[in-house]
Amino acid sequence: MKKMMLIGLILVSLYAKEAQCINEAQPSTDLSAWKSLSYVRAAQSANDLPHAVIEVAKASFVGLHSTPKVSYVARPTNEGGAVSYGGMFKIEIKQNGLYRVALGNASWLDLIKDGKAAQSVAHQEGPKDSGIRKMVDYPLETGVYTLQLSAGGDSTTALLITKIN
Repeated sequence: MKKMMLIGLILVSLYAKEAQCINEAQPSTDLSAWKSLSYVRAAQSANDLPHAVIEVAKASFVGLHSTPKVSYVARPTNEGGAVSYGGMFKIEIKQNGLYRVALGNASWLDLIKDGKAAQSVAHQEGPKDSGIRKMVDYPLETGVYTLQLSAGGDSTTALLITKIN
């Protein structure tokens, strides 16, 4: 556990150094929150979601679980195998708009509201040397969503959700 926390702190400092590069590469998108990450452990079941809250515009360093141990609220687009990682997070959207999910790894992601998956409208890689592996955009309405990560190759990653329009 101490070793994982040390690794996490090292990664947090690396992501903070890369945030300036991110903002220069894409000034129209506010990714400045990538500078300061707080730790959030993913939920393994719907009962755990109140303890796995991700706030919009606040970056998080997230701990994931072995995918077979996660009871997703909806079947993931890509479940992954026995050696993959995933988890779930609760997100409250307070304004309708276009939101971007930025991830530090290549996990599959689904945003679920009322049992239905939100449809993404854009996918792209993160800015070069930013620490962001992928970015996915979703038009979202107000309400509570479950962000599901699945089929990840890493037990931790960085995550940021930001309103872009």
